[in-house]
Amino acid sequence: MKKKTTRRRKPKKSGLKIKSILIAAVTGIVIYFLFFAGPRNVVQYFKQKSHKKTLIRDINSLNKEKEQLKKESERLKNDLDYIEKIAREKYNMKKKDEKVYKIIKEK
Repeated sequence: MKKKTTRRRKPKKSGLKIKSILIAAVTGIVIYFLFFAGPRNVVQYFKQKSHKKTLIRDINSLNKEKEQLKKESERLKNDLDYIEKIAREKYNMKKKDEKVYKIIKEK
């Protein structure tokens, strides 16, 4: 009696290649949509994050300016010497019996 030798079949390489190519393609498409397409992509996220930092800086700057304006407003309401100084410097005003001399610098 002869022994029957059974040969093991080799797995088909073409099937594995197709599966691996298909997986790579699907992965590539998913990565593309995550990074570059759609309203919530990564590129858009970093642009918005940068824009947010700019807006926060602007808000802080405006808050400082607001505080300075509040302080100046309070001074203008209460400090007569400051009002007089502003009237003289900005609006060239003078008291009744004063003479104003302007000094012109030569270049």
